[in-house]
Amino acid sequence: MALIALLHSQSSTVEEVPNDPPQETYSAPESSGSSGGSSEGIGFRALLEVGPLSFPSGTRGGEQDLFGYAYPSLGVDGGEDFAFMLGAPLRFRLLDNDPKQKDQDYGAWLRRQDWDERSDYGQVVRLLRIGDESGRFGLRVQPFLEESLGRGYLVNRYDNQLNPDYHPAGGTVSFTAGPARVQLLASDVLAARVFSGELLLDLGRIVSDSEENFDRYLVRASAAHDFGEAGGVTPEATLASVGGEFAMYKGERLRSWALLAGGARLNAGAQDVGALLGVAFEGNFKGTQLSVTVQGRRQGGGFRFGYFGAGYELSRFSAVGLSEEPQADQRVPQDFSGYLELSVARGDGPDSAEVVASGAVEYSAFGRADGDLSLSFSSPGGESRGIARVVVVGLGDKPRYSVAAEFRRRVLPAMYVWGAGATVHFPQPDDTLVRGVSVGAGVGVDFARR
Repeated sequence: MALIALLHSQSSTVEEVPNDPPQETYSAPESSGSSGGSSEGIGFRALLEVGPLSFPSGTRGGEQDLFGYAYPSLGVDGGEDFAFMLGAPLRFRLLDNDPKQKDQDYGAWLRRQDWDERSDYGQVVRLLRIGDESGRFGLRVQPFLEESLGRGYLVNRYDNQLNPDYHPAGGTVSFTAGPARVQLLASDVLAARVFSGELLLDLGRIVSDSEENFDRYLVRASAAHDFGEAGGVTPEATLASVGGEFAMYKGERLRSWALLAGGARLNAGAQDVGALLGVAFEGNFKGTQLSVTVQGRRQGGGFRFGYFGAGYELSRFSAVGLSEEPQADQRVPQDFSGYLELSVARGDGPDSAEVVASGAVEYSAFGRADGDLSLSFSSPGGESRGIARVVVVGLGDKPRYSVAAEFRRRVLPAMYVWGAGATVHFPQPDDTLVRGVSVGAGVGVDFARR
């Protein structure tokens, strides 16, 4: 009670709370006593979230176990150029149904699969941010949930948290020098997994001193390689892409682009190629930010655009369904496809409701569709927040669905309740997947000082 009374007297502006178990990032609801998150000075933050969690055994035919879930975290906020948060998502097995696994856990309590490889220790770093990614230099380390590199020709809306037994921290580095911008991405900063990089050249800055030509003629060259040596061993995959963009219209509220790109799979026995033609629109209309991308694609064999996508951490074991060949070995018909990506964000500040909806759908002429949809909202003042995501792979073939949702509601200035549910897929020794459901609920306390 003394702890609750102390926390009740503090204002709270915590921006990140755990993404495990619900497998999505989430901002804790704003305290009614928050000062609005001033960016001056150094801020210190703390959070503790607890509750019961029903979680599958993770084995074929296994039953549901009951866990006690705890997530303590501490963070430092240095403003726009620095932020650091440490946390430890902990699952303690309380009820062990068949098959019995408690004896394998650390201390017969802490779930072993959450901490049994080097990559799992990356989950302790919930956020490390240095510099500004849109400026000359930026570095960021955290779990990836909808991570894209450039236009997403190779890495698009990638989520490295889908495997419930694998908890890496991903990292990105970006820097700008004159007309060139370089972005580097690692899906796992502690192991040999997906590494990708992109070089972006602004041709207008190279050939002209006129600002009218800046950010109008762009060339992108990117490459990505998955070593497949963490979170389970899977076949390697190497891809490359080259693309060009032309700004058809540049205004204060709207920009439009024409897109042209080609790509190739570079692995022996899978040297397939693809090409795309598309348009993109980005605009801001009366507090609503809108982004639309439409592409026509020609691809197939072992190559597809957005290869490292939302469902890749499961597709690397089974390309579609639960017991098919891995994506690295899959060969699909050479055919055309249509791709649509849409993002809408609406909000006029902390005193108004905020809604962010994002989705990407691709339909291939041979009858397969893949989709990724997400929705988040925040009530005025941030008293209530929710988020949901659905990833569908192989619709029309052997579909696989990944669904996650969570909700938080503040009940005191420094206390909130939470509830979450998600489907989970566990890779097996034979590289097949076992599906299950995770459900949890509880309370959280948090505070911030500046």
